[in-house]
Amino acid sequence: MDKYYPIMLDLCGKKCVVIGGGKVAQRKVLSLLKCGAKVKVISPKCTNKLKELQIEGKIELIKRPYIFGDIKGSFLAFIATDQEKVNKASLEEAKVQGVLVNVIDNPYECDFVVPSVIRRGDLQITISTNGKSPMLSKKIRQELEETFGEEYREYISILGDLRELVLREIDDIRIRRKVFETVVYSDLLEKYKNREIKDIRKAIMELYENYR
Repeated sequence: MDKYYPIMLDLCGKKCVVIGGGKVAQRKVLSLLKCGAKVKVISPKCTNKLKELQIEGKIELIKRPYIFGDIKGSFLAFIATDQEKVNKASLEEAKVQGVLVNVIDNPYECDFVVPSVIRRGDLQITISTNGKSPMLSKKIRQELEETFGEEYREYISILGDLRELVLREIDDIRIRRKVFETVVYSDLLEKYKNREIKDIRKAIMELYENYR
């Protein structure tokens, strides 16, 4: 494998299975839930958090060891146990069933890897070293988190509203492009970060008024 193909998956409503119930499995479960996946966890032992999620009806928790057939029908499978025999058996099933699989700490057996992610509302920035150094991915993520602060959460939301407005009110594609370019490449966000302006939505809409 030379390189992973970068892709964003829609997991909303899709069945995903996690084999394992430790802290690593818990992290995978929580990330899947954030994306709206239907999560099934299979493990004889699990964290208190996973038990809470089951009680709240957010996941299906099967408290027993993995058996062949547990992965069938899933969209994605995460194998997160410290038992080599279980990992090998569940990996083999995933391959047979044609289910995309991620084996924790074993990138060479994975169909996909989960990149380090920065989330600011609808803005997602992913960092990957192609499985070579997850620690470097983490370091780069921490550096970028300082550059892309929480203000981007509101900024992206406003840009989404602006896009809908422009598509509705302006027919000329060239003018649309000019509006988006002017706003995105303006210094409004920087001024907002430096508290030179208080209402960035108002500032963006005032800029847009020049094109109406």
